[in-house]
Amino acid sequence: MKTRAVFFDFDGTLIDSMPAHVEAWAKRLGEIGIQLEDTYFQMNEGEKAEDTISRLLAENGMSYSEEQTLALIETKRKLYRTLAPKGLIPEARVMLDQLREKGVALDIVTGSIRSNIEAVLSDDEMSLFRHIVTPAEYKKGKPDPDPYLTALMLSGLASDECAVLENAPLGIRSACAAGLKTVAITTTLPPKFLSEATHIIHRFEDFLPLL
Repeated sequence: MKTRAVFFDFDGTLIDSMPAHVEAWAKRLGEIGIQLEDTYFQMNEGEKAEDTISRLLAENGMSYSEEQTLALIETKRKLYRTLAPKGLIPEARVMLDQLREKGVALDIVTGSIRSNIEAVLSDDEMSLFRHIVTPAEYKKGKPDPDPYLTALMLSGLASDECAVLENAPLGIRSACAAGLKTVAITTTLPPKFLSEATHIIHRFEDFLPLL
């Protein structure tokens, strides 16, 4: 197996968290008069919360201070943590264990903050991953390549020794812009939204044969 490390998106890829994120965003934004389709959040999954809020406030002609913006984001995150399911998707856990058995290093590259991850993963699940790259580790969020370039730097490997598993357009663009082989899985969106990936799969068991 040529691939020595795999960088995984987190929300919607390794855990079934998108319904909880959508519900939390919809409730908090609805409280300030912003109504959006669920697909809006799925299409923009992976970017920093600060980028999401800044864009939505601007589009709706709202002026918030930095303090107000951060407070809104934090109330959303607190609500999300009460709604989010615990644990990895079972089929994803099987795939991760198989990769580890083959000596492949596993990293997470996400737009979520670390406390959100720690809220849903057990210590055993956390221990599967060598690096967890969150917005604290990079400056520009997905679709900028910075998150995956950061993961690549931390890995100490060449780009052709690494692969990515993503579920959303912004993450796919980020990984591709970083020069990484990118596989998309249809856990949250149909293939027509994932066409920029190198490969598209429907089952976790189809990932390993592509490496």
